[in-house]
Amino acid sequence: MKYKYLTLKYALINASFMMGMCAATYAYNFLSQSGFSDSKVGLIITAVSLVGLILSPLAAQFVDKSEKIDEKAFISGAMIASIVAAVLLAFSPDGSVLMILADIILFTCATIGYPFFNTMAFIYEKDGQTINYGLCRGIGSLAFAVGSFLIGKLWGLMGKSVLPWYLAVFCAISLLIIRTMPTPSKSPVLEETQEVRKDLSYIEFFRKYRNVAMVTLALIFFYFTHMLISTYAAKIISNIVGENGNVESIQGTASFIAAVLELPAMFGFSKLCEKFSINQLLIFAAVMYSVKHIATWLAGSVPMLYFAYALQMFSYAIITPAVVYFTNANVNEEDRNKGQAVTMMGTTIGGLLASSIGGTLFQVTGVSTVLLIGALSSCIGTVLMIFALNKKKA
Repeated sequence: MKYKYLTLKYALINASFMMGMCAATYAYNFLSQSGFSDSKVGLIITAVSLVGLILSPLAAQFVDKSEKIDEKAFISGAMIASIVAAVLLAFSPDGSVLMILADIILFTCATIGYPFFNTMAFIYEKDGQTINYGLCRGIGSLAFAVGSFLIGKLWGLMGKSVLPWYLAVFCAISLLIIRTMPTPSKSPVLEETQEVRKDLSYIEFFRKYRNVAMVTLALIFFYFTHMLISTYAAKIISNIVGENGNVESIQGTASFIAAVLELPAMFGFSKLCEKFSINQLLIFAAVMYSVKHIATWLAGSVPMLYFAYALQMFSYAIITPAVVYFTNANVNEEDRNKGQAVTMMGTTIGGLLASSIGGTLFQVTGVSTVLLIGALSSCIGTVLMIFALNKKKA
C-alpha cells in the first residue's frame, strides 16, 4: 500500500523541526543576556552536548531493540518533553539553577530525536514508498533560514523572552505533524542476526565499520569549527561591528543567507548523486568546509562575513545529506539507527568541544586567534575525510 502525501508530510516535519531548532543558534545570546559569563555559557552548552552524546546512542540502541517503541513514538515523546522544558525555561529566574536545568533538558530533548528522522526516510523507502529526502531536507533548510531571520527580528522587538516560547510553539507543531506520519515498519530479523545486534558494542561497531568511524572523526573536526562559529556568532559579529551594533539582526540575516543558499544543493541532491558518487560529494564538501572557515577567519566586515556564510551552500548543504546516504550505504540494516546515531555523535562531539573550549578561548584570547584555531581544525577534518574515502570506496 502506498502512503498518501508521504513526501509532503516528511517535508513538513522537517520544516517545523528546523524552524524550532534554529533557535539553538541563539542559546549563547539568551544565556549571556540572562547573567551568565562566557565561560559559564560554554559549560552549560557543553552540558547539553554531553547529555546528548550519552543519550543519543543509548536511545538508538533502545529503539533498535524495542518491539513497542519505534522512531515515531520516540520523537513524539521527545517533543512533549521539549514543550514542558520550554515553558519551564520561560518562567525560570535569570541566572538560576532552574534556568540551567530547563535549558539543558529543552535542547537535549529537542535534538536527540533528530537521527530518527533520517532513519524513518530510509525505512519508508525500504517498504517500497517514494520519498525525496534531498527535497525534504532542503525545505528544512529553507525553514531554518526563515526561522533564523524571524527570531532575529522578534528578538529586536521582544528581547530574549521570545526564545522559549518560540521553541514551545514549533515543538508542538512538530509533535502534531509527526503523529500524522505512517508508523515505520520493524524489519524481520533472523535469530542469529538478533544475537549479533545484541552483542555489537560501539567499539565493535567502529571496528566493523572503519570507514564510517574515520568519516565520523572528520565530522568532529568540521563541527568543532562549525559550532564554534554558530554558537558564538554574536561574539564574532560584535568583534566586527562593535558592542552597540544590531548583533541579533545581523546574525539572523547571516543565518538566513546561509540557509537559503543551501536550498539548491539540498533540493538537487538526488541529481548530484546521479552525476557524482557519494565519496566525491563528501570530499568536495570537506574541502569547501575548510574554505568557508578560512573565509570566516579572514572576514573583516559584515559583507565579507555574509560571503563566508554563503559558502555553506557548498559545504554543510552537501555534507549533511551525503553523510546520511553514506552511512545508509555502508552500515548493515540491523545497525541502521546505531549508524545514524554514530555519525550524529561526530557532530555532537564537535559541538561539545566547541562549547567547552570556545567560551574559555574567547575569554583568554582574541576572536581572530579563535577563528584561526577553528580554520586549522577544519583543514585537519578535510585531510581525514579524503584519507577515509580514498582508502575504501562506498
